[in-house]
Amino acid sequence: MQLRIVVAAVVERGGKFLLARRRPGAHLGGLWEFPGGGVDDGESPAGALARELREELGVEAVVGQPITFAYHEDAERRVLLLFYRAFVGGEPVGAEGQEVGWFTPAEIQELPMPPADAQLVASLNRTAAAPPR
Repeated sequence: MQLRIVVAAVVERGGKFLLARRRPGAHLGGLWEFPGGGVDDGESPAGALARELREELGVEAVVGQPITFAYHEDAERRVLLLFYRAFVGGEPVGAEGQEVGWFTPAEIQELPMPPADAQLVASLNRTAAAPPR
């Protein structure tokens, strides 16, 4: 089974995070996730993420530093998911028919999400609850 590399953007604006909902009928359809997609052959992860955000959400993005990663394996696939901080200009729109929205960490916790995204949300909640240094 080949390893697929997927990238996702953590975009924060005013204490809220950008999420997109997977289209019904797609793998993990109906679940909310940090937006992104697959890395094509010959593409850098940051380049792939900028392309995916342009194609899926109609925004230009500046991709920042990697935040964390997650690995998932099941009977059908092996996926390495790389999360990057990203900054977008304009207001994202679901260019491929998907819903998009801005959510607080507490709101995100109530949304149905893929396991890898849910792990990152738990980390965001811990960070939001931590006292300032």
